[in-house]
Amino acid sequence: MRNCWSDMSIFSKSICDITATDLDELLLADAVENVRLEFKREIPNRDEMLKKISSFANTYGGFIVIGAEADSKDGRIRALPGVDPQPSFKQTIVQWCAGGVSPLIQVEVSDPLASSAAPGRVCYVIYTAESDLAPHFLTDRRGLWIRTNEFSSRFDARLANETELAHLTARRQQVKERCSAMMARARQRFHTFTDRRYQELTMRASIGSRFSLAIVPRFPTHPLCDQSMLRSILKGVKVPWREVGFPRDSLGTVSQHESELVLRPGSAFSLLEANIWGLLFYASEMDEQVAAGQTGIHVNRFLGQVMVFLKHAQDMLPRLGYVGPLVVEIKLEGICGAQWIFYKWEDNPAKGPVSDLDDEVSFSLAITTDDLALKIDGVARDLLRLIFFAMNWSNMAESDQALMETIKAGYKFNMWTIPEALNL
Repeated sequence: MRNCWSDMSIFSKSICDITATDLDELLLADAVENVRLEFKREIPNRDEMLKKISSFANTYGGFIVIGAEADSKDGRIRALPGVDPQPSFKQTIVQWCAGGVSPLIQVEVSDPLASSAAPGRVCYVIYTAESDLAPHFLTDRRGLWIRTNEFSSRFDARLANETELAHLTARRQQVKERCSAMMARARQRFHTFTDRRYQELTMRASIGSRFSLAIVPRFPTHPLCDQSMLRSILKGVKVPWREVGFPRDSLGTVSQHESELVLRPGSAFSLLEANIWGLLFYASEMDEQVAAGQTGIHVNRFLGQVMVFLKHAQDMLPRLGYVGPLVVEIKLEGICGAQWIFYKWEDNPAKGPVSDLDDEVSFSLAITTDDLALKIDGVARDLLRLIFFAMNWSNMAESDQALMETIKAGYKFNMWTIPEALNL
């Protein structure tokens, strides 16, 4: 029997895609209640439901399966007897949250899922994500609830005391500050590398436009590995890319505090950093001579770089053992007046627009490891939409079809086989 809850389909699907078969999988896997999963034989009343939902939001997020019977001793699922279908159940739960929790919690509720054990009966799945707005309080002075098994073998909602409230608030702030500080440190390292080695390695006086792409756990609460293991993992991941692979190791790998860095991992002046908290940071110059007398940003190369960086992160994170929410943050610098050049056909470059006012721009995208594993082209599409609108090239971002064509150009530049259907 499997006992790794992260392998179950319920954890890797959007709530609208969960089926009765996915619930049957919980039975086959002998699933046990845990910090992100709870089974309820009957529908809890309003107060009890809000305690459970808010405790998930205040802790790590999770799922409540209604109509699932569990053993009272260890929380192991025993059956799926279901409940009677409830009229407007989604709206009821959403309204309960809107009127009973502050700040507002975003909650998702599945359609009724037919019980395989009881004809006419159904199950519901309620999902609450770990909240960036935590702590969430129940209104009418009903307190702050967290999900814990600190004092028993069962996970459940428990009323937080003053110390736990202060700890929760401080912990979230500390974690968010750590995330920002790690990305700022990685960018500074790229700037230092540029200042010290750019002219020597490129024979150019100074770097022009450049970009960085950071992928990091949304809440880096603990190191995922020690630095020796990190070095081994980084050395073991290589993505097929333009017949040389990524990352290249022509300049080798260096160790810095909490991090391993590959110097010039790509064909352009670039840097790759991985750290023990799960941060993956990629940076590269964008300017180059794309044709005789033409200097600018080779769009196809840029697209290829974004995609190979995402692919490398897709391979690294499972080896680091991380599953959960991610933040993708991209920053473009030195872009004012930089000419975009797009090769729609071989040897036929077309000039794109320039950024007339902004010299740098940054934005972030919230995704999950499942998005990166299963919908990597969709992640690339969403990033490119933000980039093209920021760069005054809106016609490249107006439709999914236009974005799909640019992604295919990135596949072609990377010398990858273009799939019949992109992973969106």
